[in-house]
Amino acid sequence: MLLTTLCTLALSAGAESFVTPTSVTTPFVISQAEGVNRIYVFESINDAQLTAPAMADWYAFPDLTTPVATAMTAIYPDDATTYLVVMGTQRDTVAVFDYSHYRLAGKPFRAMLTCETSTLVLDVDDMIYNDLTGQPHSVERNITLQYTHYERDSVSWTPNEKKQDLTINHPRTINLGHKLLAPTQIDLEGDQFADHFYGTPDLLRIEKDSVQAVAIDFIPRSYTLLRGNERENEVERVIDESKLEGSAPLNILFKANASPLATVFLWEITRSSNILTSRTETETRYQFEQSGNYEVKLHVTNDFGCECDTTFHVSAKESMLAVPNVFTPNGDGINDEFRVAYRSIRTFSMAVFDRWQHEVYSSNDPSRGWNGTINGRPAAESAYTYIVEAVGTDGVKYKKKGIVNLLRGKK
Repeated sequence: MLLTTLCTLALSAGAESFVTPTSVTTPFVISQAEGVNRIYVFESINDAQLTAPAMADWYAFPDLTTPVATAMTAIYPDDATTYLVVMGTQRDTVAVFDYSHYRLAGKPFRAMLTCETSTLVLDVDDMIYNDLTGQPHSVERNITLQYTHYERDSVSWTPNEKKQDLTINHPRTINLGHKLLAPTQIDLEGDQFADHFYGTPDLLRIEKDSVQAVAIDFIPRSYTLLRGNERENEVERVIDESKLEGSAPLNILFKANASPLATVFLWEITRSSNILTSRTETETRYQFEQSGNYEVKLHVTNDFGCECDTTFHVSAKESMLAVPNVFTPNGDGINDEFRVAYRSIRTFSMAVFDRWQHEVYSSNDPSRGWNGTINGRPAAESAYTYIVEAVGTDGVKYKKKGIVNLLRGKK
């Protein structure tokens, strides 16, 4: 009955605390802590006392039936202990810690690194206390980590000093939240209690030689060779180097842009599940001659078994060829040349003839066209015959014959 009554009273008590701490060094006070009214952290519990303003009964969790002290105004507390203090009709709950048992200074400190995680391991106890229902709680501790972290932009890795402020409950294992990609010195400073008692946080350091980084990462990029503006009549002409689709052939450079510990690179270029080529280099260039869909797979590994994979999808468009039936070479910059519209053409020939079947123009380049002159002089307005033959990168053959009308109009 007493246990039930005390628990009920304690749980219904407000956050106000009448128990006060005394010691040689001013304790650190955490007000309105979870599960209790106050937490008192002493530099050393050997010279610490808890004091009530009048005679009180003192209970220590988990035994809430037998007081550790009866009708006492003060007690000498124990580390990591929660106290229920009953003073007449008033109740108070406080938790107590001896910081000398939890200090970071001098504790072993190491980095445990894998391909995917970077964890710091400290041989230091958590500051854990129980509320009167037996529910455990951890005291938050403020620490600062400083180390070199390889950061990436769109094309490269840059070593930068990183400072990370953390509030943690469990300092035994601290997850950096990302991979360490190279050996680096790690400094840990903490915590608010050391700063309170000694005027400066404790400092722990792992030297660079003791950090065995294993992880890798990459920034895979592609760079498609651009077509010049003279090919403006090429449909889906590549004008953006990041584009992986368009009129064939597509000449593309692929770069792994891997972090420092990557050692093995494997590129596989496939079409319809057939491997066209395999290469082992940090970057590779390939010309996609035939129309179709391709996969460029990159597999990066290192001596520690870490790996990264990615796939680029390339689409070389099917061929097409269209011939206009009129052009107006009047110098206004609009439709001034007789040119085909084309995409993914491998071979090409075009010839233009006047009404007497004299050849007035020929070309083997689909990006070029007839400007409407013969021997440097403007050709007469008339109907001209053309013959166009071409083969697409997809193997489609084109043979077109027809009439194109030359109209000067007004400039």
